[in-house]
Amino acid sequence: MTDCIIRSRIDPKMKEKAVKVFDHMGLTLSEAVRIFIYQSVAEHKIPFSINIPNPITRTAIQEVKERKHLKKTSLGQLKKDWDKACEK
Repeated sequence: MTDCIIRSRIDPKMKEKAVKVFDHMGLTLSEAVRIFIYQSVAEHKIPFSINIPNPITRTAIQEVKERKHLKKTSLGQLKKDWDKACEK
């Protein structure tokens, strides 16, 4: 088997954070990258979902973080609102 070297540029602070995360799991950064590549090949895709919120979702997330437009509701009301939104 031949070893192949892969080089990638990444922000030094992000690399440091990643090293800490993988070290906590008992992995080196190289092992984590290797696992990612092998799993991607096995699944023929990126082995996790990548969620990039659209502008409406980003605004909603920010409003929740800032506790804006929050109101108390009941589970029953949530069900009614959900059914109405789904046109049941």
